[in-house]
Amino acid sequence: MPEFISKVQHKTYEKGEFSDEKARNLAETIDLIKKFTWDDERALTAVQLTGPSITIQDEDVNYLKVGLYFSDKFCLYYLDNENHLYEYYAPNIDDACKIVTDFFNGQLDLEKFDKHFFNIGNQANFLTKYFEYKVKFWKVLLISWPFIMFFLIFLIFFIAILSTIAPLYVKVVPCILTLILGGVLLYIFRKYLGCSNQVLQISKGNDIFSFSSGYNETSYDKRNIKEIIIYRPAGGRTPNMFYVYEIHFKDDTVIKFSNMLISDITFGNKFSFSLCRYSDKNSFRQL
Repeated sequence: MPEFISKVQHKTYEKGEFSDEKARNLAETIDLIKKFTWDDERALTAVQLTGPSITIQDEDVNYLKVGLYFSDKFCLYYLDNENHLYEYYAPNIDDACKIVTDFFNGQLDLEKFDKHFFNIGNQANFLTKYFEYKVKFWKVLLISWPFIMFFLIFLIFFIAILSTIAPLYVKVVPCILTLILGGVLLYIFRKYLGCSNQVLQISKGNDIFSFSSGYNETSYDKRNIKEIIIYRPAGGRTPNMFYVYEIHFKDDTVIKFSNMLISDITFGNKFSFSLCRYSDKNSFRQL
């Protein structure tokens, strides 16, 4: 009897997040499915590809996912190695396990399944993702684009006005603005160089995460967090697009990083909303 990789996904997990991933034979996989807390997971759970489920991968990289469906039923998703997705609705857990048995025996009857006609982005719901975030130069450029745009505008204006007979004070203004914005960009890129080795490994459903500032990697527990202060850009007209996160732990440890490492939307999705406190203090000064 073959051993296929199987893994668990709970309703608190995000797309690509799994646990207890290892090779199991058919009996072990059936046992895993039957012991899964399906009834507890049904409450306030949407029926979708990412959700409470057991995902199985065979030797040819075909996937079978046993998930929840309406009215105490189960939905089995089959994704073949050519990215074709099929669905089967099982009335009970025993019927779902029969399909799993057929999958292990290479006897899966796809005539019972409904085939999806659109197959875009399905694999992400089956593949294990390693939730690692690093500072990237393109991220810095993306959140710095207002400063870069204004700098280029004033630089072009300054170069153009130099060749005119305009009064000196007219030439001084764009020169000063260009120098100020150039200084801001130098400050940003200096900060980028200072945190370019930062690495954050964190997922939504796992309480343990790790952070490295470029030297030693340290593990932390979300359950030990006292407060998260998120410094966000204040006002709608500021060119500042930087968010800075301060995580305060119960033992007074503090770690700090910005959206050069992880975006504000992605960061907020990793933690309970009750832990977060937003501050309108100038986030740029917190870098």
